[in-house]
Amino acid sequence: MVAGTASNGSNNDIAVLRYTSAGVLDTSFSADGKVVVDIDSKDDVGYSVAIQSDGKIVVAGASATDSFGLSFDFAVIRLTTSGSLDSTFGTNGIVTIGFGFGSDYATGLAIASDGDIVAVGYGSNGSNFDFAVARLTSAGVLDTAFDSDGKVLVPVGSGADYGHAVAIASDGDILVAGTSHNGSDDDVAVVRLTSAGALDTAFDSDGKVTVAIGSAADGARAVAIASDGDILVAGTSHNGSNEDMAVVRLTSAGALDTAFDSDGKVTVAIGSGDDEARGIALLADGGIVIAGESGNGSNDDIAVVRLTSAGALDTTFSGDGKATVAVGSGADVGHAVVVTSAWKVIVVGTTAGGDDDVVVVVVAGPAPPAAPTGLTATAGPNQITLAWTTPTVVGGSAISGYRIEYAVDGGFSWGTLVASTGSTTTGYSLAGLLNGFPYHFRVSALNQQGSGPASAVAWATPDRLPAMPTAVVGAFGDRQATITWSPPPANGGTALTGYMVVWSGSAAFGQVSGWATLTPLTTSYQAVGLTNGASYTFTVAGVNAGGTGVASAAVVVVPSAGPSAPRALLAVPAGGGEARLTWQPPVASGGSPVSGYRIERRLVAGGWTVVVSDTGSTATSYTVTGLDPTLDHEFRVAAWNSTGMSPMSTTSAVVRPSPTTTTSTTSTTSTTSMT
Repeated sequence: MVAGTASNGSNNDIAVLRYTSAGVLDTSFSADGKVVVDIDSKDDVGYSVAIQSDGKIVVAGASATDSFGLSFDFAVIRLTTSGSLDSTFGTNGIVTIGFGFGSDYATGLAIASDGDIVAVGYGSNGSNFDFAVARLTSAGVLDTAFDSDGKVLVPVGSGADYGHAVAIASDGDILVAGTSHNGSDDDVAVVRLTSAGALDTAFDSDGKVTVAIGSAADGARAVAIASDGDILVAGTSHNGSNEDMAVVRLTSAGALDTAFDSDGKVTVAIGSGDDEARGIALLADGGIVIAGESGNGSNDDIAVVRLTSAGALDTTFSGDGKATVAVGSGADVGHAVVVTSAWKVIVVGTTAGGDDDVVVVVVAGPAPPAAPTGLTATAGPNQITLAWTTPTVVGGSAISGYRIEYAVDGGFSWGTLVASTGSTTTGYSLAGLLNGFPYHFRVSALNQQGSGPASAVAWATPDRLPAMPTAVVGAFGDRQATITWSPPPANGGTALTGYMVVWSGSAAFGQVSGWATLTPLTTSYQAVGLTNGASYTFTVAGVNAGGTGVASAAVVVVPSAGPSAPRALLAVPAGGGEARLTWQPPVASGGSPVSGYRIERRLVAGGWTVVVSDTGSTATSYTVTGLDPTLDHEFRVAAWNSTGMSPMSTTSAVVRPSPTTTTSTTSTTSTTSMT
């Protein structure tokens, strides 16, 4: 998705484009892949785009409030996935927001985890500009839980302050990055607001940080939040002669991170002219990609820089960490950047010719390997052997080894077994493990760029005994309990010889325990002679030649009497393929009132099917419809109450419904002629 501005010949409109992954305009989006939105027949500009979890597209920018383009308000529009304005958002898909003093421009946009939309930029305070932040609900209404009216102006210093980019932290805080005038030049500025719209005083004591990178003007155009909570800001710094790309790294508390190039600040000179970063993207290995433009002596080229997590130029990218792309003979400028799962760098911007066109550039950078495939874990006594297949994509350099991780809690938390095997061998053996204990594993491939994604998980239990049975379920009956289960996922290397069912109950109810051995083809057990109302605990374990395996998770059953069977079931055939059933309620209700009935049907000598699982009514009649009038049918009924289902009634007599009767009506029309 690309958003920006398009001239209609008289003024500017917001423009949105959608490309396929092959770089072709997507004709499923507004028929030609392009949408132009004119808000009020005046100048409208788009600065930022975000995609909601439902695929709808939100664009932030500004809309002129006068015909001369001298005053602007925030503008936010939302499109459906097909490219139409979303009528469920704001007014016909459009929201404009004024902060009350003069022009306001929304230059950054983010979607919160709850679906709220945060637009940031700068707004007039009457004498100059302050950071401006507005939060809308997913319906396009200002969120009054945010600073009481859904919008806030934040002065960073006494001069002009310009917000340009936004990121939302995991705790809901809102990070806005831009520039602040210090009285003589500009500094990088970052503001942190709580989700309620107040300055977060845990961030540098007052919620605001300014950073002077060099001795001249500095500014920020993009912001991102690292996985550890650090805040990365990209922009420019004037070196005294021209501008360089710049990156600042702050801790979540607002301090410069000295682990980043020793002082938390990095500048990058690409050529001898001006260089500026306008977009930032973070990599899974902690690396940083910034994009913008670099002066080539006559005009600008799109520029991409890749840094390591420590702030050094990543020389695996283009040899020196820097790449430039000349699209045409005029100036080319990068405005935004994303990195795909395949580590390709996508830069969106403009290229100049007779006028400016949208340009999308894709740079294939070095990448870690893809995930290994086909991971298996084979158990033996006190050991497990792992095997896997080399990733289909090895990345930007040869595989140097594999990382093996393990979990002993079912895969909820992972530890590193081997940081790197240091070998391209696709197998590994572990010994000295606990028999009967399940181990989970996953494997990642390594190369010069780092670790790729983990494989699918494989697990095994190092033992000759069966694993535990699964899907163990208990059901109650009158003085009885029925336990059912599924076979173990692993038999321990030899065929199952049976199952061991163990149960126990309270001594206050007589017999307190019992056990039974069953054949390997049996996956259910019924304990009888129990006490209604007492609790009984059951476990099931598989048995093979090596002994009894791990017991299943325990299930608790409380036997209870259900109602007796309904009586005197009568089935009478009726026309239209119907049968009308009547019966009498159970003699014994089982301790609680009958709440409904289950009705089953079968063709004579066939299997039973459910007509209705529970009528949810105490009515003792029911009409079964849709029957085949050429076949004979039988019925039976059971009663439900709060303790369960009764036994089935006796089977009804055989009935064959009458065929559907069709009545034909002849209509006569009379015509009278009047002269």
